[in-house]
Amino acid sequence: MTEFSTRGMTAAQFRKASAEAAQRAKFVAAFTGCVVILATLPIQGWVTMLVMGAIHGAYPAVAAIGYGTSVLFVLGANLLVGFTRRLFRK
Repeated sequence: MTEFSTRGMTAAQFRKASAEAAQRAKFVAAFTGCVVILATLPIQGWVTMLVMGAIHGAYPAVAAIGYGTSVLFVLGANLLVGFTRRLFRK
């Protein structure tokens, strides 16, 4: 019997298979989201560093930051957004 075959299944087996498929789909979506966030983190840090450097060039009072600091800023911003979403979730 394949994963998508429903012949010969009782109603309870069908419900269980459907629940497992839904759980698997949720896991794949969450895992894909985590991979995308981790993959874009270095690019976001690099862009943040460039933006802060440009602002520093225009306004010397603004400190220029390095790559490591900008990555930490991006991580902090992502955490802040996540906590805010969780706080205001319905």
